[in-house]
Amino acid sequence: MLNTHTLSATQSFDLANVLFSAPVETVKTPTRGKVFAEDDFAKNWESIYLHPNQLKSGEVVKGMRKLTSSALVISSHGNSMVFILASMEEPVYIPGAFEKGEQGYFMAFYLAPVLNTEYVYYMCQFGAWRRIVNNIDAYETGLDWSSVGMFAGSDGHGKAMYIDPEDIIRNAGKISLPSISAQEELVEAAKKQAAKIAELSTSQYNVADIVSRYTDFGRVDGLFRTNNIPLLAELYRRCAGGSVNRRVLEVLKLEEFNREVLTESELSFLEQHLAELFTLVVTPHEISLHSTIASLQPKEVIEFLCTLAAFPEDVTVYNPFAGVAAYTVALPNQVVGEEIDEVLWALAQIRLFANSVAKGSCVMLGDSFEKIASDTVYKAIITTPCFSKEKGREVSDIINQLYAKLDEDGKLVCIVPVSFLFSKNRSILTVRKQLIEERAVNTVIKLPSNIFVGTSLEQAAIILTKGKSNEDILFADASDYTRISANDYRTSSFDSELFLKDLEKAVVYFNEQGCAFDESAIGVLVAYTELIGLDLTPSIYLTEKPKDGILLSELAVELPLLRGKEVSSDYFITGASIPEAMHRKPYVPTKQYDGKRVPAKNYVQVAGDAVLIALVNGCIRTAYMENFFDVIAFPSGFVKVLQPQKEVSAKYLSALLSTKLVADQIKAQASGTIIPRLSTIDLSLVSVPRHENIEERERVVTEVLLSEMSDLEDELQEALDKQKREIGSTRHAMIQTLSALSSNWEQLNLFAQKKGGSLSLLDTVGRINPISVKDLMGSIDYAISTLQRQVESLRFEKADWGEEVAINPYEFINTYVATHATPTVRMLNVGNDNQTDYPCWDDETGELSVEHTDAAFVFYAPKRLLERIFNNIVTNAMAHGFSAEKSDNEIKFDWKAEDGNIVITIANNGLPFKSGVSGEDVLMSGFTTALHENAADGTLHSGQGGFEIKALMEGLGSVEVISQPDAEFPVIYKLVFEKTNTLFTL
Repeated sequence: MLNTHTLSATQSFDLANVLFSAPVETVKTPTRGKVFAEDDFAKNWESIYLHPNQLKSGEVVKGMRKLTSSALVISSHGNSMVFILASMEEPVYIPGAFEKGEQGYFMAFYLAPVLNTEYVYYMCQFGAWRRIVNNIDAYETGLDWSSVGMFAGSDGHGKAMYIDPEDIIRNAGKISLPSISAQEELVEAAKKQAAKIAELSTSQYNVADIVSRYTDFGRVDGLFRTNNIPLLAELYRRCAGGSVNRRVLEVLKLEEFNREVLTESELSFLEQHLAELFTLVVTPHEISLHSTIASLQPKEVIEFLCTLAAFPEDVTVYNPFAGVAAYTVALPNQVVGEEIDEVLWALAQIRLFANSVAKGSCVMLGDSFEKIASDTVYKAIITTPCFSKEKGREVSDIINQLYAKLDEDGKLVCIVPVSFLFSKNRSILTVRKQLIEERAVNTVIKLPSNIFVGTSLEQAAIILTKGKSNEDILFADASDYTRISANDYRTSSFDSELFLKDLEKAVVYFNEQGCAFDESAIGVLVAYTELIGLDLTPSIYLTEKPKDGILLSELAVELPLLRGKEVSSDYFITGASIPEAMHRKPYVPTKQYDGKRVPAKNYVQVAGDAVLIALVNGCIRTAYMENFFDVIAFPSGFVKVLQPQKEVSAKYLSALLSTKLVADQIKAQASGTIIPRLSTIDLSLVSVPRHENIEERERVVTEVLLSEMSDLEDELQEALDKQKREIGSTRHAMIQTLSALSSNWEQLNLFAQKKGGSLSLLDTVGRINPISVKDLMGSIDYAISTLQRQVESLRFEKADWGEEVAINPYEFINTYVATHATPTVRMLNVGNDNQTDYPCWDDETGELSVEHTDAAFVFYAPKRLLERIFNNIVTNAMAHGFSAEKSDNEIKFDWKAEDGNIVITIANNGLPFKSGVSGEDVLMSGFTTALHENAADGTLHSGQGGFEIKALMEGLGSVEVISQPDAEFPVIYKLVFEKTNTLFTL
């Protein structure tokens, strides 16, 4: 009797009743399709099931078999299997029945319900399948592997039949199988065993840790970790062996490889992780370099463009300006391209060697401009071009040349500066006109500006097609699709996956609503017949316009700028000087009384009434002037001056421009760098509602005024509520302070009575936590001073730390060290300089130039607040960390850009924390346990300073206190500033 209650219980089945030959079609005519090869067999428990889209497309030759339903494919001699999820819609082609490879024949079976698919993999893993195959010759069936291909008679139609490998297996006798539940238990046990072995066999090493340790022995230079390039080259040499490209090693010999740092075991480990090593050394940014022009491209943008391209896998993709082969690695296609910079070319060769890329993919050392000029055309092109000011190499030239490089029915996907979409530069306008006339523009997507580190350029992705006329253009804006940190205000990287999902929904909704506009839409299809001139800026088409409106150009004209060297003004206006809400009365510019004429780039003569438009922090501000006759001056790009026309009052025009419907259209024309600018306003592109009579116009003014009053009321209420919360919080803190003060005073009073009124500072008070009278009085004194500060904070005045400004961490640390020097402590800035060269695009001229900056990475904070934080940390170390006897007191400052943040560390080589005290304790509110022994001046470290640092860092980022008692620098304050211009890299 079969015992079904034990794993050892089995039941015997004829193999012919377990494995059924899967129906296949023999290919008679060569074609293309998803082809299964030996490398596609399951390699682990996660890869047992294989979907057709996981296979590469390839040539299908005569004699191969076509699977149109799911089936087990197993080798006759290789102990390998996989379950292919084929279907009529997605067929898979496997080798012919009589074709024998290294693993024998490939057989396709249906499984009887008594056999679990994963158990077949279990059988292959633990030798059961091999035993069946090896015992074929022992079965008394008269069939063995030498019988494959022998004539077996004819079917009912006279067609010859031959013995195939599946016949051999199905006639190989019986197989003993546990019950299905037992099979599942065995499979689960095997999976756990595999996971345990994998866990135990995981190396003690970590690639990042090894690279970091090697880095510590060198220096970081610019945006490349150049001292790690020799490490990468050495590992490439070891991995490639005899096939190493000697030219690559010659090019990358920038510095000597330091053989004294890493052990042979660590180097052997890195050999197995060359691709990861490459990513750590050369990225986080994909770098494309031509001559002296460099552009940094985030990894997620590379992946986004590849997804956007969706090239058929059987086409060869051309990738000019290949850089370090980012697109080559990201695409499944064969990708060819060139790179002119030797270092980047050499790095690309290592990357191609370290990663699995399509056969035939390569990056040649050469000039892409020369290749582009050749007669070769391609069906697919993807690139991030390298623009320059040289003739023939400007953005318009490159786009024109790449478009000409497309074959019929070809597709070009590339990155362009946003100015290419709207610039009135003649050469750019000519190319844009040609593309629109040929209906070659398929898609235009504006990318987030704050993900491109090292450049102030805003960029867009465009898709151009050739030979196929597009009926409409997909315009989309991905500006807001950046991943957000735990603190809501700091953006980091492009969330392209979410953007593409939302874009698909937006387009579907747009079509379902009969092409009706939704102001929240991120994408819209615009027919070529509805394009506004030659402008391809997405925001213009994604901004709601009034129905049956009129053009703003019919109501106002922009006052022209005055020319001439002698032009000047007593009135200087900035966007910030225009109030956010001022439509109740005319705006009167303030005259400068310093006795000097105000120089400015732009001057306008106002003669009567006028309206000012300003762009401040991405928001439109408007104000009107009446009966003003003088010249006003303002900076370029942020203020425009309009003159009302046709009995239109300045007050009405100002109110009209401040409404959301109109202001959004004006903002849509804002261009430039990370900071939007009003370089130009085309009034003919702005549509405003019709207000035919004075009554309707007065109603608009009234509505704007009421809205402003309501906003002011809300702001006042919010400020009052905040003040109440702050008072409540301070009151709670005062109660706690008074409680502590009362308790300590009571302890001291009771002790004084016990001692008969005679006290010594050396006496000890308390049993649970004994403390000297001196220290207790110090705590009382500290509580009194704390109470004084809390009372002071109850003033109805907000602490004024000043405005947030861009802080260059290297420069700030240098300045702080210089201005806070002391003879008792040496302070050092060990951080790297913050210099780099970056490309800058002029929106008005359309020219690209290279600019130098001493502040490649910055964060934003009030300077006085940052100095207060530094003072707390430094003063704390000097007062409580160092002893008077110590002669080498040192405070070390360092900084780096990390995961989208700026991290500053301040370490001191003073005394470590006492045993049992952690860094978290130091930052606790009210923490009063002594961290150190008494300092030389008798003061006691109470931890209150740490809590204040934590409070001051709120809104800026976070603080961590690191304790490493055995290190040379046992106490480290780690300040993480999250509002930065840096990029979080995945």
